[in-house]
Amino acid sequence: MVGTPFYIACQEGQVEIVKSLLNDQRVDINKARTNGETPFYTACYYGYTEVVELLLNDDRIDINIILDGGVTPFYITCQEGHIEIVKLLLNDNRIEVNETRNSGATPFFFACECGHIEIVKLLLNDPRVDVNKATEDSITPISIACSEGHIQIVKYMLASGREIDINKKDDDGKTGLDWAKETEKTEVSEEIFQERKRNCGKIVELLESFERNPNETRTKLRIQLGLAGKSFLIFYFSNIKIFLKF
Repeated sequence: MVGTPFYIACQEGQVEIVKSLLNDQRVDINKARTNGETPFYTACYYGYTEVVELLLNDDRIDINIILDGGVTPFYITCQEGHIEIVKLLLNDNRIEVNETRNSGATPFFFACECGHIEIVKLLLNDPRVDVNKATEDSITPISIACSEGHIQIVKYMLASGREIDINKKDDDGKTGLDWAKETEKTEVSEEIFQERKRNCGKIVELLESFERNPNETRTKLRIQLGLAGKSFLIFYFSNIKIFLKF
């Protein structure tokens, strides 16, 4: 099945056509292709922000549709790195932020694996996101970030103030530190491999420092990343709002 006219309009990012068809009550706006992909899903996949915003404003849209394999629109958006759409979805209280694939991987896990740092930062700041939820093999988001050499992601996770479980062991008995120590050559260029290897070495030093003195290491990271004082400011302005309210 190729898809309905509405599906194709969403797939191609045809904003005006999508608007017109949304106003036609005869159109089944959730009708999926045979593989389960809905118009909303395909708009998220291709990164059509305006189309996604239109669909989110229609209560008829099923925004948490689950495809074969457990993939959701939010998951695919995080996978593809469409940050503006991630923002839109996070602002919608209906979205299921921790829905996993069949492997147990969450959208946060996959963002960490793919190295989508800006999306990781957004998700770290959302208290609904389970930042430690592991896969069926018990691999955590921080472990996958360590194994891929994504040092900036590891830094932001440790600096975030969230309770990151760095000692969680997977089914092979390995922690993130173990994975960083055992950088394996995969199907990547020599240049990419060497960069990953260097980053993994730095991750080892960082995690060992965090284990020795988590508060000191977190403080240093927050200063380095420009996060120092942000929690205080948020608290300060929140108090002002409460004061004004009363």
